Amino acid sequence: MTLAVCAAPLRAKFFAMDDAQSNISRRDNRVLAMQLIYAQEVSRRDSFESLWEDLVDMLGIPEEKYNFAKSLALGALERVREIDKRLGAMLIRWNFNRLAKVDLAILRLAVYEMLYCENIPHVVTINEAIELGKQYSSDDSKRIINGILDRLRQDQCAPATR
Repeated sequence: MTLAVCAAPLRAKFFAMDDAQSNISRRDNRVLAMQLIYAQEVSRRDSFESLWEDLVDMLGIPEEKYNFAKSLALGALERVREIDKRLGAMLIRWNFNRLAKVDLAILRLAVYEMLYCENIPHVVTINEAIELGKQYSSDDSKRIINGILDRLRQDQCAPATR
């Protein structure tokens, strides 16, 4: 998945809106955040900012429409070692390196939300991650994503649920 392929659906969706509709949903922001995390993983760029600037130029839309995406992706990438360590601990009978890159991007985004975005309920994060998996990955990914994130949720919220 190239950056241009990632950006095309979001660009088309934005330009199909009139000014009254031009707010971008949190789901669209999550899609973009996942795609940024994925693109960073596969491109191994030195700078997130250069990746972000290229995407904003490619989308051709006001950058402020995707502030939520930028904060999610940047937050996840800044904490990728810690997130990967947590992910590795949640894998049962599975090797971290066997995760599909798209699933890894989805999981990194979701783990970041669960650990650092206290205003987002865990069930919302898990549902959004499963939906991203259904849309952008394989049929098996929803089970893998749900299993890993549910274990993290149980670990995070022992007696209380968020």
